[in-house]
Amino acid sequence: MTDPHGSDAGDALNFDHAVPASSAAPSDRDTTAVRCASCHRELTTEYFTVGQSPLCASCRDLLEQAAAPVRDPARLGTSVLLGVGAALVGSVIYWAVIRYLKLEIGLVSVLTGYMVGKAMRKGAGDRGGRPLQVVAVLLVYLSVGLAYVPFTMQGGESPGIISALKLGMLLPYYVVVGSFPSGIISAAIIGFGMHQAWQLTAEARLTFEGPFRVGGPSSR
Repeated sequence: MTDPHGSDAGDALNFDHAVPASSAAPSDRDTTAVRCASCHRELTTEYFTVGQSPLCASCRDLLEQAAAPVRDPARLGTSVLLGVGAALVGSVIYWAVIRYLKLEIGLVSVLTGYMVGKAMRKGAGDRGGRPLQVVAVLLVYLSVGLAYVPFTMQGGESPGIISALKLGMLLPYYVVVGSFPSGIISAAIIGFGMHQAWQLTAEARLTFEGPFRVGGPSSR
């Protein structure tokens, strides 16, 4: 997955430099003070942890908010638009490989999956969520299909947008079935590209523990 911390809080966090004030690990209950991995403030009463990194209550809340699924309509729209752009670029690359190199390299779909996933995550403020995952997978599939559309044109006649989209949804299936059994490999590679986009647009999964009392057992 991509960075699970999210854009709003990820820049502030630097777990590599997060160390407790004493030499003991944050999970040790004999420490006398702990420093927050984000704001570096010394904590003398209680703290939370994510992984092995201690956090104050405020930074924990900020990180939790930054890792939450994106629901803002503006960010969702931006994410989808960037994903569409990346899918079109991937489709052109795939078409060019077939047209000029005379090769049908399914690995291009993996590149497309990466581009779509990264573009959509950037548009969503480095956050993810199930709606974005579904759209990302569909865009990768459609991108592969659209790459074959120009080869179906009769006499240079260009199909309308609706017809091109319909062809884009059907052609990957026909390509896989038409080249069976070798098409199974192509299907697996296309599926991997779709999985790549799914993973990159997934919601961050963070496990917070605590609160813990500094120098004592958990206060829960």
